Amino acid sequence: MLCDYKIIKKEDYLINEWSGGRTTQFSIYPEDSEYQDRNFIWRLSSATVETESSNFTQLPDYNRILMVLEGKLELNHNDVEMINLNAFDQNVFDGAANTKCLGKAVDFNLMMRKDKCTGKIKAFSINTNEKSKINEIIGFYNNKFTLVVYAYKSNIEISIADDVKFSLNQGDTLLVNLKEQISNFEIDLENQSDDEAKVIIAQIFYAD
Repeated sequence: MLCDYKIIKKEDYLINEWSGGRTTQFSIYPEDSEYQDRNFIWRLSSATVETESSNFTQLPDYNRILMVLEGKLELNHNDVEMINLNAFDQNVFDGAANTKCLGKAVDFNLMMRKDKCTGKIKAFSINTNEKSKINEIIGFYNNKFTLVVYAYKSNIEISIADDVKFSLNQGDTLLVNLKEQISNFEIDLENQSDDEAKVIIAQIFYAD
């Protein structure tokens, strides 16, 4: 197979408290790294913001992407830049920034070590019993590429290159790691729930 696959069930996520609420770690790379030790290359998580005003932990060695899943947030970076985020809006920022947060929400976070990797995230909506092709993923990638599919709302079936299928229950995550060069990487998502599906896709590109 061209890829390694791993499904992470929602009951296996690591949950911890932070100053503004609770954080749920979906995946971290390398797998034996620890968030507290700041020795990871990337980390995917979701956090609840439960107080009207909070301060983000500064992470000088990392860039961050934050997407709001529920609620609304206002981010203020270094008392200069103010960003208003509604559901499925996102903000890319330097983890070294002094970031103040106003509002209550649930968010989705990708943390990326500077000079080690870059990434992007996108939310997809899929109607009941419909399929959606993820066109952004069709292209040429080297052997340093990780794809993450998070079944935020709904159960979904994932088809990769027409010969590999996975079923994710709501809240589960699929990791796909490329093992060699590939020029045609196609993914179809099928909503298997009675309501509209919401799926979050993350792509992580390694520097070397």
